[in-house]
Amino acid sequence: MVVHHSHPTSDASPTLTVIIPCYNSERTIRQCLNSIISQQTDVEFDMIVVDSSSDQTARIVEHEFPSVRLIKLNERAFAGVARNVGIRATQAPYCLMIDSDCVAASDLIERAMARHREDIYAAVGGSLANGTPRSISGTIGYLIEFKEFMPSAPMRLVQSVPTANVTYRRETLERYGCFDEVMWLAEDILLHWKMFQAGERILFDPSIKVQHLNKTGWRQILYYQIDLGRFSAIARKRGGLPGGILLKYPPLILLMPFARLLRAFTWFAKHDKRLLLRFLLIWPAYLLATSFWSFGFLAECVSEPRAVATGSEKEPRHELPSP
Repeated sequence: MVVHHSHPTSDASPTLTVIIPCYNSERTIRQCLNSIISQQTDVEFDMIVVDSSSDQTARIVEHEFPSVRLIKLNERAFAGVARNVGIRATQAPYCLMIDSDCVAASDLIERAMARHREDIYAAVGGSLANGTPRSISGTIGYLIEFKEFMPSAPMRLVQSVPTANVTYRRETLERYGCFDEVMWLAEDILLHWKMFQAGERILFDPSIKVQHLNKTGWRQILYYQIDLGRFSAIARKRGGLPGGILLKYPPLILLMPFARLLRAFTWFAKHDKRLLLRFLLIWPAYLLATSFWSFGFLAECVSEPRAVATGSEKEPRHELPSP
């Protein structure tokens, strides 16, 4: 591991550290970092990029963003590993996780910290807006993962939030052991479930916003759904998450594409009627993608036990929907 120290954002000890795990993020890292550097807030914060890329991501960070601390890992690291490296590299009492394919609203830090100040939460998560609205494939992938965490979703206490936009109390992360370092996907779901089971509160506030620059292309989206489904099953095997009945009775998984389609219709009808009109045009593609997700879940249910980090890992992603 190679650590590059850069100029701090302030001489004062930061209240919050922004941690960005990166893997081959040269396409989006500039937009991500510029949005954080431009935050309108009085909160003292610094930034850490934990990078295991083989592209130009590290060079971009080192040469174009001198205020950002770069930690360059020598080998490919999953998101859980990268986030834990970032957590260990700071003593700030709050840690904001944001993905390298997200662009933060200018008031994100101010809003997130305001929520933490007003009450005791283990984590405060925010919303993700669709960054590829003109791409049907990108929109389908976005809706499957994040439909319940869009800006139109209501503020509420939840069991989990996407780690693309979440601020943790450091003491909570230390208490529950940070992120699983073996899982390629769903490591955040397992951590949040431990917090929820212990009685911790996780708040979702849609006014804390990022724009998510989704991947596009049907081949990439559909194959990724298989991985999401597979790791959703693995997470339920490992962590006792809701949905265990699917592990016990695998034939029920064949009904999941239709159940998830109905759930999406119901959600949009209740919370975003404008999006519902568009969804009426693209629902067959949504059903197709959820079928790939269900195939991945089913394949894991009937497979022999194996190392959970193997499979079709190409690039890291960190959030998946509950069935």
